[in-house]
Amino acid sequence: MLKPVKTINAKLLFLIVPAVLLVSLFQNMVDSYLDYQDDQEMIATQWQNLATTQANVVSGYLWNFDIEAIQSHLDSLVEFNEVYSAEVYDEKQSLVSGSGEMEIDGPAYRVITLDIVYKDPFVNRKIGQFVLVIAHTDIPTLLLNNLLQELPETILMVLALTGIIVLANHKFVFKPLRELNQGFSTFDQLLLRHKIPISSEDEVGELIDGYNRMIEKLEQHEKQQLLYVQGLEAANRAKTDFLANMSHELRTPLNAIIGFSEMIKFEMLGKLDEPKYRDYAEDIYSSGTLLLEIINDILDMSKIEAGEVHLNEEIIDLREVIQSCCRIINGRAERNKITIGTRFQPDCPYLYCDNTRVRQVLLNLLSNAIKFTPSDGKIEIQVGVSPEQQLEIVVADNGIGIPEEKITEVLKPFIQVDSHLTRQHEGTGLGLPLSKTLMELHGGSLLLESKLDEGTRVIMVFPTERIRKTVIIE
Repeated sequence: MLKPVKTINAKLLFLIVPAVLLVSLFQNMVDSYLDYQDDQEMIATQWQNLATTQANVVSGYLWNFDIEAIQSHLDSLVEFNEVYSAEVYDEKQSLVSGSGEMEIDGPAYRVITLDIVYKDPFVNRKIGQFVLVIAHTDIPTLLLNNLLQELPETILMVLALTGIIVLANHKFVFKPLRELNQGFSTFDQLLLRHKIPISSEDEVGELIDGYNRMIEKLEQHEKQQLLYVQGLEAANRAKTDFLANMSHELRTPLNAIIGFSEMIKFEMLGKLDEPKYRDYAEDIYSSGTLLLEIINDILDMSKIEAGEVHLNEEIIDLREVIQSCCRIINGRAERNKITIGTRFQPDCPYLYCDNTRVRQVLLNLLSNAIKFTPSDGKIEIQVGVSPEQQLEIVVADNGIGIPEEKITEVLKPFIQVDSHLTRQHEGTGLGLPLSKTLMELHGGSLLLESKLDEGTRVIMVFPTERIRKTVIIE
């Protein structure tokens, strides 16, 4: 019993065999040519011998000038299908007798001419000439006739072999490769569980088996990743729940500390006998305020990560909002001897946004600008519409700047630029990341441009659809 073919090399034999058969046909034609050539040489020798024999027979008749015998002999020769004509000439090249077709026009023929020599013990003399015309077919004609006879059979064989090749390729090569290609195409659709049935045990089958093993490992890896992600999500939810639950417990005592320290600081219930108490109360107030800001930033970031922040959108006047933020931050700027200026584009449009969140972003950017700008520095707020028809709010300062390689890092949570100036200020590093996230909630972006020791430009970019030319009064 034949073993099944298991290798592509063996399967290629199915492709090579038909080619070999075609080559064999060509080889048969070459062999036929050689055989025809040998046959022609043998037949030519036989006719030459026959003509010599007939010339010897006719020599006696011609010596005796027995015309009737010569004619009878020539007539018997032309009865052969291969003999077209036979003629006898005397020694003066005059026709003595002839039989058959004297003028031949048509098929190929061959003329054999022999001298008629009469020999006896006393005489050895040429007495005439014997001419024999016989049929002759050249080899190319024979091969062409043979090809025409075998052409229908050859065509049928080629068609049959072509069908076999197509079926073999489809079953053993094209179909498995097509299935493998379909399997790989599922990666684009993230269907990683699509396995391919193994229909052969050759190299293609091994390739498909390797693909299936890869799918199994991917599935295992996917399950592990899913468990890992679920664990991270559970931990994140636990963190968010913890911070949400702790917000009241943290903010309530802090607000009390800040409120009471403010009362002591401004001596609302009476003057303090010891001046140092006022200084202590101011330290308590500023430290509590800073701690509350930090807690608020952390809680806001946690809410955003949990998807619990929703925008309360309305149409706002940017001039009013920016001037309000400048009034809030102006006291801190004056203490650091920093000037804050504004520049609005003519016909500055209104903005459809969450008023509270936009103020929060502006105050974060202004606080950072004051924090990292030395005394006698300058901060400018620019508002206008870009050539791309996007609303841009730019907060620019001439402070210490940020190294180019650290610009992307400062937009990540809890990252601060390593500088001697930044070390003088507390903070969590959440201001810029929180502002960036709030801008993305508005469908916009936060861009950062900075050069070390030259200054920083932070650009709030709002999409075109948030621009309003006029205020709709309901």
